[in-house]
Amino acid sequence: MNLSETRIVSPLACMVAVALPLSSGHAGERPITDFGEAENRKLGWSITDDGVMGGLSRGGVSFSEAGIMRFSGKLSLENNGGFSTVRTGRLKIDLDDFEGLAMRVKGDGRTYQLRIGSTARYRGMEVSFKADFPTSAGEWREVKVPFSSLRGSWRGRDLPDAKFDASKVKRLGFLIADKKEGEFDLEVDWIRAYPPGAGATAGGGGARTIAELAVADGRFGTLVAALAEADLVRVLEGEGSFTVFAPTDEAFAALPDGTVESLLRPENKEKLIAILSYHLAPGKSGLGSLLEAGELGSVQGEALDVAFAGGKVKVNGAVLVDADIEASNGVIHVIDAVLLPPERERLDVVATARAEGQFGTLLAAAEAAGLVSALEADGPITVFAPTDGAFAELPDGVVASLLEEGNRDKLKEVLANHVVAGRVSAGDALNAGSAKTLSGGELEFAVEGGRLKVGDATLTAVDIECANGLIHVIDAVLLPAETGKGAAGAGSARDRIYSAIEKGVPLYNGGDAAACADVYRECLGTLAEDEHIERNVRRMIAGVIERGEHVEDEARAWLFRRSLDKMLVYLEGR
Repeated sequence: MNLSETRIVSPLACMVAVALPLSSGHAGERPITDFGEAENRKLGWSITDDGVMGGLSRGGVSFSEAGIMRFSGKLSLENNGGFSTVRTGRLKIDLDDFEGLAMRVKGDGRTYQLRIGSTARYRGMEVSFKADFPTSAGEWREVKVPFSSLRGSWRGRDLPDAKFDASKVKRLGFLIADKKEGEFDLEVDWIRAYPPGAGATAGGGGARTIAELAVADGRFGTLVAALAEADLVRVLEGEGSFTVFAPTDEAFAALPDGTVESLLRPENKEKLIAILSYHLAPGKSGLGSLLEAGELGSVQGEALDVAFAGGKVKVNGAVLVDADIEASNGVIHVIDAVLLPPERERLDVVATARAEGQFGTLLAAAEAAGLVSALEADGPITVFAPTDGAFAELPDGVVASLLEEGNRDKLKEVLANHVVAGRVSAGDALNAGSAKTLSGGELEFAVEGGRLKVGDATLTAVDIECANGLIHVIDAVLLPAETGKGAAGAGSARDRIYSAIEKGVPLYNGGDAAACADVYRECLGTLAEDEHIERNVRRMIAGVIERGEHVEDEARAWLFRRSLDKMLVYLEGR
């Protein structure tokens, strides 16, 4: 992969704070401010914009009667500007006995910085210690910033060797400088200092998530900043189970000049997601199991090789420098180099699916529906591709029914329900929440248990690059609602009816009407419980079964047989 072509948004040496579920105050916390009127006068909050350097950004600060500080305005990139900050006057606060600051904030989806002044100086001037934190638009979140995650900065220059002294906090503030023009709006309810051990979760106690450990560790500032830009932080905060190969800040610094800055730019988000996904694997794999297996499939789709060579454990070419860091939702292994997915010649969607070797049924269905040429066209398109195993999980007869000549239009509808116009990365899908398919349906996206879901299907591999789009691998077929009740359900029901008639006729002709009736009744019973069949039809079937309980065996056999014949006519019509 040619990383020199790729492009970041935020300063790379800073850390991204973890946004946690909302909670109330906890024992041992020290209130800093809840933005009461007297406190605001005492703290002396004020605005500083890039106007001091000729910029045109404008920020403002206000305080509500409910005790909420609002920092809002408009960011401009003109005249080399692009920042606005709200900060206190001079303070004297000793937080040496605390682990970090917690804040309740509501933002607009943009990334902000917490800024803290201490004793450190650079060229005789005060150093600011900073930590980025993402916000969710219109959503109150509690953000925790460990002091260990803070990085020194002076007039845009990163000072990684600056030392933060928590015993002498001299200033607090918030800054926006995300290189994005437009309105910004951040509300802050309160700021508190929290004691050691309370940073594990919003409620204190319990093991930390992967995201929280990465923030608190201090070695992964660039990685966490990249995860935030790729919208992957919340995935690693979830309940899932992941194995993360975490490159250190030094590993990112070893990349060619400008590489990281390029990757973190919004227009290169897909490339960033692909690289980060190459460092993640589903499930929790400790060092022992990794060495035993010798490889591990990444979320990106390519396998990672793990081997002991030259007295060191290596993941591809990177050396494992720390292993088995336990998290509540997985494990972290620390590596000394950034893993880059192997370059491959990009094929179109059809050729890529064929090369993967797990989409035989999907490709056969596309050919039967006459859609192969559309999947080979310029695009771009995004395909949510069910594996052969996904098709095998469908009820008996569904695939055979869809492949019948008479169901060609229904087959096209099913396949089109897996295709979205444009290149929709996994991150884009999660951010959007839904997407229209080429069939006119709508796919819903969400993270459940740490896994990205589309409808009831799980994405098992994402962002497989094709010359004309993207493929995401899913573990279930996405049947449109009507198709599930029509062609799919009909194929299975017809098969059951034909099978029952084949068994029942010889029994009746052999003089055993009771056994014949029992076979027919069993089949009708399955139809009455088949949710692919409309409710009113199932009620009619249940009524026939009830009437059959009150007649002689021969009449019962004929009653049930006539009902089965009518069901065949009904299903053929569907």
